[in-house]
Amino acid sequence: MQKTLRLRSLFVMGVSTAAIAAATPALAQQATMLEELVVTAERRDQSLQDVPVAVTAFTSERRDILGVNTVEDLARVTPSLSYTNNDRLSIRGFGRLTNAIGTDPSVALYSDGIFSNSMADASTPPLFIERTEVLRGPQGTLYGRNSIGGAMNVISKRPTDDFRGEVRGTIGNYGHYRTDMLLRGPVAENLRFLIGGSYEQREDGFIENSGPAEDVGKLDRWLIEAQLEADLGENITARMRYSKFNWDDSYGVGNTYENVVSPYDTVSLTGVGTSALYYNTAFGFAGTNPATTDYLSQNTNFTSIGKLSDHHRLHFDLTWDMDWATLKYYGGYQQYTYDTASDSDLTPRAGPQNIPIDLDGPGPLPGFTATNVSTDARTFYQERQKWYSNEINLSSNSDGPLQWILGVYQYHQRYDQPQGIRVVGDPSMFQPLTLAGTPASPNERGAFLYVDGHIEVDSYAAFGQIDYEITPAWTLTAGLRYTQDEKEGYDIARYVARLPTLAANFFLNGGVPLQVAQGFAVDITTLQVCGTTTLAGCAANPATADLVANPGGGLRRDLAGDWDAWTGTLGLQWEPDSATNAYLRYSRGYKSGGWVGSNGLTPNPYADPEYVDSYELGLKRDFAGNLRVNAALFYSDYQGFQTPLTVPLGAITATQFLNLDATVWGLETEMQWSPVDNLQLFLNYAYLNTELQNGCCFVDTADPQAVQPGANPSGPPLANGMQPQSLVGNDLPLAPENKVSVGGTYNWDFAAGTLTAGATHTYTGEKQTTIFAQPGYTAGDTNVTDFRLLWRDIEDRYTLIGFVKNAFDEEGLDSSNVTTPSATGARQTVKPIFPRTFGVEIQYRF
Repeated sequence: MQKTLRLRSLFVMGVSTAAIAAATPALAQQATMLEELVVTAERRDQSLQDVPVAVTAFTSERRDILGVNTVEDLARVTPSLSYTNNDRLSIRGFGRLTNAIGTDPSVALYSDGIFSNSMADASTPPLFIERTEVLRGPQGTLYGRNSIGGAMNVISKRPTDDFRGEVRGTIGNYGHYRTDMLLRGPVAENLRFLIGGSYEQREDGFIENSGPAEDVGKLDRWLIEAQLEADLGENITARMRYSKFNWDDSYGVGNTYENVVSPYDTVSLTGVGTSALYYNTAFGFAGTNPATTDYLSQNTNFTSIGKLSDHHRLHFDLTWDMDWATLKYYGGYQQYTYDTASDSDLTPRAGPQNIPIDLDGPGPLPGFTATNVSTDARTFYQERQKWYSNEINLSSNSDGPLQWILGVYQYHQRYDQPQGIRVVGDPSMFQPLTLAGTPASPNERGAFLYVDGHIEVDSYAAFGQIDYEITPAWTLTAGLRYTQDEKEGYDIARYVARLPTLAANFFLNGGVPLQVAQGFAVDITTLQVCGTTTLAGCAANPATADLVANPGGGLRRDLAGDWDAWTGTLGLQWEPDSATNAYLRYSRGYKSGGWVGSNGLTPNPYADPEYVDSYELGLKRDFAGNLRVNAALFYSDYQGFQTPLTVPLGAITATQFLNLDATVWGLETEMQWSPVDNLQLFLNYAYLNTELQNGCCFVDTADPQAVQPGANPSGPPLANGMQPQSLVGNDLPLAPENKVSVGGTYNWDFAAGTLTAGATHTYTGEKQTTIFAQPGYTAGDTNVTDFRLLWRDIEDRYTLIGFVKNAFDEEGLDSSNVTTPSATGARQTVKPIFPRTFGVEIQYRF
């Protein structure tokens, strides 16, 4: 009831704002005119109000006023955009649900026109950014890589003809400080430079650790950037850009700070899920998990890490104005290594323990003591990526009724992704045995689960789009793109188990003394993946015949696929006057097929491509220069949604791909209003309705009996007692039904300068993390309020900013996930929103 009332009040506020604007024209004529913003959403400079696409854009100055500093901030104030702090953007429910190698993002990021395979570029400090554009809906014609849900364009600042510079410094709570510097100017006639750097540190983390490890959420980052731009004659401009990031954080993938909020399972002899391969490292622990009462607390002995290293980004662009047309070339190269690790057992223990074992109570098997059992399990994850791309496009320059653009595109990527779970302090894990009792290949990481994947991607495309002005008021748009994607790589998995049942097997079947057998670690990869003890048995099974022995231990298989697609757009635009832009647009989107790699040699790893047919009716309207209303009503037929689903695989769980269908429709509105001089108000609202159209019958491994609220049992139980469910009617993940941002700024002008006060409030409705609808996968609604106060001197040389973000310290989650139940129930992992932060920033320009 409270949620309904809150939504109703926000809706009434938006409607009332529009009604007041329409009813007070005299007042409106006295108000501040709204700024005109130029964007490149259609690969040419256009006014935001003239583009027949749903776009949200923020200049560097606007980001300063609103406090939009991070990807999380962008997501909060942009309709239908979600970011879950794990390197994944989602727009209108179209998103990437796994980082597994072989999959692609659904929302593409472009930095100065060049595709990036990581969201790291979106974390560039605002000082270095000229403008950020978020394009909603499939961009199937003009953008090169899998923009099925939309695209984010990050446009950097460029060198200038006159010398100028800026220095910024920020200090805040949690021991946070940051310094930024940017210099631009001439080197010689027709040659210009830009150089800058940034350093940021947060000494105290958001999750307080009472154990030996450090807090989670610390930052230690630096950035350097250099550009050189030259005029090669009167009509040709070339630019070289180099950037380097370095992170050494206590975070996970994509700024993740997360915590397990479930009680410790201290009684089960072995773990669950993938951890079922080893003794339960929390067994016998006498403490309790502090996160069960406060999700911003934990008690661990190992500090989470998130390190971005060996990063280099090189960018070259050239623009040649040939009078009748403009030729542009974009070439880019980027590489990085990203490492994360965390405490898997979430206890403060580090040393080994001895566990008395009695397998069958009074009976034929004698008891024994398992020695040197680790109490310290740690996850590890690494990405090693390199990619480069080239694009050439030619666009018209004429003022006639026909405008056009043609282009070709190429992309190549190499990507490795080793990851797993290892234990510390158990020497048997480093030299396991085979199932036959002979020494296996050394296990250098001491991991009971190790998976790795390698992929090489080649993508090629040709595209074209025309805009034809039928009459002065009507314009027809048509675009077409052909894309070909080729992928090849390999997948590796190794499972090394140390379990009491293995000790019993060696004792009973191998004649090994039990006191010796209980200390063995055994490579059970063939048994786990193939259900057999030999590689020959794997080869005899058609489902696993492609598996071969990996030289470093475990099994390997080769993977390859190629896909192609025609995509495009068709639209009609009506501009009866300079203040009105109405459009109807159809877009066809495509995302290439792929596979779940680096995920345990799961059966049936392949997924078909995704396609979407999207229809959008939009209106952009200015009223008297001080009220702006942009709205879009859309419907999408989503075919082949690539869905990762956790399934049982032998004694553990793994992930496989599904291709499902869904429908998506909704409404987005963005309103700006300046009712009087110096006052600007805004309201952004998105309603999103997503619904899966197929999907049966699948087991939720976190709710195997389908007893949780939201479960939809379908069909009889399986032989193992698990109850399959139907997914029909469930929401797409990361797609809140309602999202509202409302705020405003007011300026006081003085002889010495201007004082600006600003406030923003964002309501985000609850959203699912996956395709099942039970509460464990649900992140509830949140309300976040920010306040800012800016002083700018009359010469625009100094700016002083005081800010409070999440001012009322709202507690909420960006996502929630649960795994296979243990003796204490399903293990729930949550990603909280950022707590209240505050500080002061000073800017000096010269």
